[in-house]
Amino acid sequence: MAPALSICMVSDDFLPAMTGVGTHLKLVGPELVRRGHRVCVITTRRSGEPEVEQWEGVTIYRVFTLKAYGFYQALPSTAKVRDIFRVAKPDLVHHHYVGFMMRQVCSVAESLKLRQVSTYHFGPEVLTQPLPMRPFRGLIRHLMKSFNNRFDLVIAPSKNLAVQIAREGVHTPVRYITNPVVFGDSASVVPADRTAGFTVLYAGRLGPEKNIGYLLKAFAALLKSEPHAVLWIAGRGPEGPGLESLCRQMGLTDSVKFLGFLDHPALARYYAACDVFVLPSLVETQGLVVMEAMWFGRPVIVTKAIVSAEELVEQGVNGYIVDPDSVADLTQRLCILAAEPALRTAQGEASRLRANAYRPELVVAALESAYRDLLAPGGCG
Repeated sequence: MAPALSICMVSDDFLPAMTGVGTHLKLVGPELVRRGHRVCVITTRRSGEPEVEQWEGVTIYRVFTLKAYGFYQALPSTAKVRDIFRVAKPDLVHHHYVGFMMRQVCSVAESLKLRQVSTYHFGPEVLTQPLPMRPFRGLIRHLMKSFNNRFDLVIAPSKNLAVQIAREGVHTPVRYITNPVVFGDSASVVPADRTAGFTVLYAGRLGPEKNIGYLLKAFAALLKSEPHAVLWIAGRGPEGPGLESLCRQMGLTDSVKFLGFLDHPALARYYAACDVFVLPSLVETQGLVVMEAMWFGRPVIVTKAIVSAEELVEQGVNGYIVDPDSVADLTQRLCILAAEPALRTAQGEASRLRANAYRPELVVAALESAYRDLLAPGGCG
């Protein structure tokens, strides 16, 4: 039997998970523990939270934190990181966020000659969405490339993204490992209450990169042929008030429902109840919400702007890939699905089959294999 590993995850979000990265770690950490490994997570500390706690076999170390632009930023000293490493004794360090904590932990890990891994959860376009950060997009891109070239392995959740990272000047080995889907048995979920009308769901951050105005325009056009259709928008973000105002201007308030932030049990009920899931984003590294909708057997629509579009969707088989510059394209696909229930069922079943590749045990097995390859003599990921 292969020896157990000691793995240190580094992430500004973990518990409570408010982002896809935090959700990812909530699944991966305990699964690695179940496989016999020791796992710790260095993360942010919010008011009232203990510095150290145990959760599902994972040791959580919380460090000094400030909130900036709506995000919690961990700001540990190198001395604090050394103290944590002295206790945790990691074999390797796995980074999940770009920021001050990454720099501090990376510096200490290098001094101890520890192997380091980074998962490319998002690019500089997402990190610099807050208006004050946009002038720094080029700098952030440079820093991400610089840090990734200091690591021993970069993990990309999309095959196309893995190719793109290498093209952008990252010389560290890049390995494709998909994100897992965190939901269990979809058949046991009680669907949310809904009307008889064709129901469209979007879930995610309400930010400019999500291109939700495009979805609203297409949905408004759909209402001409499907007047009882409903659009659910789940999530929160800086564009929330503006989108609600836009709905009022477009006369959509009776048909568009803003659901706010939903935890996973609540969101599962909406996946189970909708007829189609739409991700109108211009930027995604993979599209976790699309994968979740597929897990629930739903047709999915994504834009060709996202790097993982062709990995998620086979055109006309489990959904559609649309042009983000053409409202008519999205409208046409919505109209087809609204008019053909049998097609929705067939595409939903195709989605469910494709989603089997995102099963947590498969993903964590691939991650474990990557760790062992890296730690083997002469290993480079």
